[in-house]
Amino acid sequence: MGTTNKNWLVHFKGNEALALRFDDQIESHLRTGRRILTPFLDETQQEILRKVAGNRVTLSFSGGYENAERKRALIGETDDFEIVQLRAKLSSYERITHSDCMGALYNCGCKNDHFGDILVNEKEVVVFVCQSIAEYVKDNCTQIKRSRVSFHEDERIVEKKVNIEKFHKIVTTLRLDSLVSACTNLSRAKAQNLVRAKYVKVNHICLEDCAYLCNNGSILSIRGYGRFLFEGVVKETKNQKYVVSLGKYK
Repeated sequence: MGTTNKNWLVHFKGNEALALRFDDQIESHLRTGRRILTPFLDETQQEILRKVAGNRVTLSFSGGYENAERKRALIGETDDFEIVQLRAKLSSYERITHSDCMGALYNCGCKNDHFGDILVNEKEVVVFVCQSIAEYVKDNCTQIKRSRVSFHEDERIVEKKVNIEKFHKIVTTLRLDSLVSACTNLSRAKAQNLVRAKYVKVNHICLEDCAYLCNNGSILSIRGYGRFLFEGVVKETKNQKYVVSLGKYK
C-alpha cells in the first residue's frame, strides 16, 4: 500500500477503486499530517477502509449516535465529525416510511453520502447529515410525500436498540459454508451455492471462499435469510464437533 505495487488490491476484489481512493487519502494524511474526514460511508465501505488503513493511522467512526449503521470516518487525531442531527414532526394522517424520507432528501438535491441514518416513527423523523448541508436541508427539504415538514437541529440523545435472538448449533468446522448452513438450516451444499453466488457477506464484505474461517464476533449477512452474529465456540464435543453460539438480528 502506498507504493506502485498494487498486488494488495487482490484482497479487495470488486472494490479496487474504493480501496485505492482510501489508500490515497491515508498516504496524504501521512505526508501532511492533516486530518481527513470522509462523507457518510455504508458498512461495507467502512470495513474496506478499516482493512486498507490497518495500523498505519488513527482511525475513528461516528454516525451521530450509538449503533448507527452509516458513519463518517475520521483519519487523524480529533473528534469533531461535523454531524448534525435534524428532527421534524410528522403529520398523523399520512404514513411516512424510510424510503419516503430518503426520496425527499434526494429530490431536494442531497447526495447519498451527505446523510447518514434516517430514523422514522409515526410521530417524527430524525436524520443525521453533514454539517455542511444542514442549513440547506432545513431550507429545502420541506415536504415528505404530501406532508409538510420543518426540520430543526436537535441534540437529544437518540437510542436505537439492537435485538438479537441467540441460539446454539452444532457444526463440524468453523468454515463459512458450515456456519451459513447452521444459520439458514440449509444443507452444506446449498450453503456453498449461496456463498459462490455472492449472496453472503462477512463483516459487510462479500466473500466467495467457502473455506474461509470465521472469527469470533463475525457478522454474516445472507441474502434472503437476514443478518447473523457468530459469537464463538461454546464447547467442543467428544466427537470433535463444535457447539457454536449464533444470533439473528431482529
